[in-house]
Amino acid sequence: MRQGSFGGGEGMRIWIFNHYAAPPDRAAGTRHYELGRVLAAKGHDVTVFASSFSHFSRREERLTPGEKVATRTIDGVRFVWVRTPPYTGNGYRRVLNMAHYAARVLSVQRGLNRPDVIVGSSVHLAAVLAAWLAARSRRARFVFEVRDLWPQTLIDMGALRANGLPARLLRLAESFCCRRASAVICLLPGAADYLEARGLPADKIHYVPNGIADLPRPTEPGEPADPNGADPGNPAAELIERIRRFRKDGCLTAGYIGSHGPANGVATIVAAAAELRAPGHPRVAVVMVGDGQEKTACQRLAHRHGLDNVLFWPPVPKQAVPAVLAELDVTLFCLRDVAVFKYGLSSNKLFDYLASGKPVLFASNAPGGPVRESGGGVCVPAESPADMAGALAGLAAMSETERERMGERGRRWVYQHHGMTALAGAFLAAVSEPAGRGGPVAEARL
Repeated sequence: MRQGSFGGGEGMRIWIFNHYAAPPDRAAGTRHYELGRVLAAKGHDVTVFASSFSHFSRREERLTPGEKVATRTIDGVRFVWVRTPPYTGNGYRRVLNMAHYAARVLSVQRGLNRPDVIVGSSVHLAAVLAAWLAARSRRARFVFEVRDLWPQTLIDMGALRANGLPARLLRLAESFCCRRASAVICLLPGAADYLEARGLPADKIHYVPNGIADLPRPTEPGEPADPNGADPGNPAAELIERIRRFRKDGCLTAGYIGSHGPANGVATIVAAAAELRAPGHPRVAVVMVGDGQEKTACQRLAHRHGLDNVLFWPPVPKQAVPAVLAELDVTLFCLRDVAVFKYGLSSNKLFDYLASGKPVLFASNAPGGPVRESGGGVCVPAESPADMAGALAGLAAMSETERERMGERGRRWVYQHHGMTALAGAFLAAVSEPAGRGGPVAEARL
């Protein structure tokens, strides 16, 4: 087996099974693209297996009619996209989509050269089980990356009963994957406590959170020379113009960019905006960019309150997000008050917010967190429109210089503690872990 590291030697061949992975040309998570391009620059061979159907846009985005698989190398990272059936909600068709993904990647990987290691990355465990099966058949190391705690997240969100059959089966699958893995990578700062409580040895757990790109990305032909400008070629140009209009009208402009899902609690933002319409409050405009199950309900709420200070916008590609953030005065982050968040957060959008140098209004009951640690924003309780409105009013009362100083504290902190180059080194150390270290893992406690 080839031995690879940042310090030299022949590179490793690393496969990552991540159903929802994407490069930055779409509104999706780019964790493995960013890690992969750092590793590729150091001589490692990285292949990411992902679905061509986007969970975020609910559209087929990568394959032409009749195609079942496509391969493209982007900034040194090879993406293999497999076709999976469409779905709209979280019903049986999404489960079918997950099963198809697992079956397709197992079929496609047979025609490729044997890897050194295969990383199975949740959120769902079908991708992880597929990675284990492929690793076993190819005599490769298997690593389990825990991005979301399944089934605990579903239980705490009320989607599953703790003692129901689906939850029990998911716990068995989770325990099985932990036992079989040579290493377990977790993204949440408190996930080690959860995993150790389930019997996983501490020395088998590697904390590799999300982070911010610190390796310059090659400019693609046709990209605007100034990514922060409202260039007609910028896919967010129209949105940027709308934000500038708000600011020209004297509004403090606060923005949320991300999923409008059940866990995000984005209705809190709309309700806070409604409170700020009352006499005596400063002028605040809210921009909500993204999509998800709760977006329609939020739009209805805004319509019911007659809010002309709330702008809803469809998702923008990840590579356009910095240009949008640069136009805002304040960024917004919120979550529902859900027990699973006691293990902490590792949110891509939170790191993007901090890297923009704009203050973050953080509405969550999760412990610790980058905003508190960095001083790069203001923290308020989850699901409290009154507290969020009060914090926005306080930020509006600050001078522009005060807000800039606050944002700069967050920017310095995130690059110091969550730069992707250092995180890629930690990821490589985890996937290089010899099999068998740490001893057996106890059975899941059902």
